[in-house]
Amino acid sequence: MVGLLFFGGIILGTNSCTSTNPPVYTGVKTNGTLAVSTVTSTSGGGYTPQNVVAIWIEDNSGKFIKTLLVKAQSQVGYLSNWLNATPTANEVDAITGATAYSYGALTCSWNGTDYQGTLVSDTTYRVCMELTDGHGSGNFSYFPFKKGTVANTQSPVNKPSFSSVSIKWTPK
Repeated sequence: MVGLLFFGGIILGTNSCTSTNPPVYTGVKTNGTLAVSTVTSTSGGGYTPQNVVAIWIEDNSGKFIKTLLVKAQSQVGYLSNWLNATPTANEVDAITGATAYSYGALTCSWNGTDYQGTLVSDTTYRVCMELTDGHGSGNFSYFPFKKGTVANTQSPVNKPSFSSVSIKWTPK
């Protein structure tokens, strides 16, 4: 999905983590933990090494579930994909911080709940990541994973601004 977001006198293009594939909910809701890690790098913007970054969970249809990490303060408006996913800039239970002044390793986790604290159904979800180091949209990628009763570990191929990505679902 492509849209426009007006922020501070600037119109930003957005890409969302949406899909035409509706999620398949099983009714089963397994407790567990998703561990996410990545190493960030420049998106080619003019403010490098300063950057803003967000990591969040969406279901397979693009419905926002929960923010895991946001490192942005006054420049949060340039995280256009994240803002498009969660118009209220929801940060409940997320790791938050000021604009980052360097690139490097990031880690965060998800307890299988939505932003309201409700355990979500077992199905395919997406870890969405966005980083920019300029006045405008930067790099955006997403990585599908299966939440369920079986452990699931993935090391997807490197994407622009996101390398050494590790996604590990561990049911309890």
